[in-house]
Amino acid sequence: MQNFADKLIEAIKEKGNPCIIGLDPRMELIPQAFFSESEDKTKNELIEDSIFEWAECIIDKIKDLVPAVKFQSAFYEQYGVPGMWAMKRAISYAKSAGLLVVVDAKRNDIGSTAEAYANAFIGRTKIIDTEDPIFDADCVTVSPFLGRDSLIPFVDACKKYGKGIFILVKTSNPGSGDFQDIKNEQGEPLYTVLAKIVAELGNDLVGTHGYSSVGAVVGATHPEEAQILRTMMPKAFFLVPGYGAQGGTASDTLPCFNADHMGALVHSARNITFTHADQNISKNEYGYFVRENVEKMVADVTAVLK
Repeated sequence: MQNFADKLIEAIKEKGNPCIIGLDPRMELIPQAFFSESEDKTKNELIEDSIFEWAECIIDKIKDLVPAVKFQSAFYEQYGVPGMWAMKRAISYAKSAGLLVVVDAKRNDIGSTAEAYANAFIGRTKIIDTEDPIFDADCVTVSPFLGRDSLIPFVDACKKYGKGIFILVKTSNPGSGDFQDIKNEQGEPLYTVLAKIVAELGNDLVGTHGYSSVGAVVGATHPEEAQILRTMMPKAFFLVPGYGAQGGTASDTLPCFNADHMGALVHSARNITFTHADQNISKNEYGYFVRENVEKMVADVTAVLK
């Protein structure tokens, strides 16, 4: 079974860039064209179908441009069960289009519950006499704050199913320092303590390209910290939020990469999908609008890497 990090590196090389696009639905901002065939649908059917068709349109227009897409689970959960069905359908569609899929769920709990989360997103769930994939993402984001033992079920699922995880280490939001910058008795900030754990847990999951399937979330809004963390986790892939809407620039993402210009996925969502001014834009026009935004991002990121 192929290592997730190897699959990711090969996809990045194939597409020529390390960009990942967030598909985070906001129904009030999705163009009206995606609701045009709603007369005979129930409200739940309208939610599920409109969100899925919106994601499907974007995937169709950008699948040749980027190696991966990311689904922020909260934006689907806010619409209840129909939103979750839409996410499940969209994950399957993205994978069928040749894209790697990250679910940004930031899940974790005590060991048995962590195992259930791992089963749901990247593993298999026992259902009567079978073991079935549920969301079947390639990778999921994980919170480390319940301790090392809470991370083991996710690491085990990575080993068993060729999947990956990104562990929260230094996030992009302004309040990240409230906890992540707290120092221990040795004067080490928490984010560096977490980096050591990420590196240790990832040792057994290093692929043929030299990177591990256990990665870290490191925001583009903290380039100085990212430089420290890159040194501490040379084999870890970084999922890099904060580019675009949160104020991070392409240059700010540079410390997240290794000297080989690998090791990071630069993420953007709102700046790609929801900066259109016309809610009456057609589906096709909207798709090309998104594609143009992705092309600009790819050009921006690859320019600084060169």
